[in-house]
Amino acid sequence: MFVGMACTTSSVVASQSWKQALPLPEASQEAVTAANAVINQSGSEECLRGKFSNAILRLSNSCDVSGHFSTACELASEIAGQESELSTGDMIATSETLLDLLGDSETSH
Repeated sequence: MFVGMACTTSSVVASQSWKQALPLPEASQEAVTAANAVINQSGSEECLRGKFSNAILRLSNSCDVSGHFSTACELASEIAGQESELSTGDMIATSETLLDLLGDSETSH
């Protein structure tokens, strides 16, 4: 697991922290933030990939721990369980899908 240090993030994440389940609303918000960053290409590809991967893992963990089931949770656990990295195009497409599923009112399409 890597976290891109070149990213401008408000908090530096300890390498093991993704294993701790966040409250679902918080994990969802983090996924929305990461998805927006991917769509807006705000950072290097490696950085965005790290940010996005971490957010997906956290969302998946939070869904598992809370017992919440939704399409967004299903998508997150599917991506988190993949062996291979998503291509940039897939990351963008997945981000757009996640934003739709998580119903972020702040994004304009």
